[in-house]
Amino acid sequence: MNMIEFTDAAKEAVAHYKATLQIPENYFLRVGIRQKNAQDKGLLIGFDEKKDKDRSAIVDGIEVIYNAGQIFFFAGMVIDFQDTDGRKGFKFVEKPRNA
Repeated sequence: MNMIEFTDAAKEAVAHYKATLQIPENYFLRVGIRQKNAQDKGLLIGFDEKKDKDRSAIVDGIEVIYNAGQIFFFAGMVIDFQDTDGRKGFKFVEKPRNA
């Protein structure tokens, strides 16, 4: 099982944002959870500096950083980028089991 996958739209969006937002070279794409409480763990994606305890992986040519303890929340998921009715954003999608 792959850690995560990116759709073509998500790969293009990551490259676009990294270039147009002038993201520093030492920032990488962080994937993880934003824990509000024990029951509500929202997934997050954004550019961040690598911390001492972070792990990293190259996924589809994108260096991804993550906290090793959080990988089970997003392992096997697909990250997509959607632009619908003027609303843009990344979305985590569960990969179909037969894919």
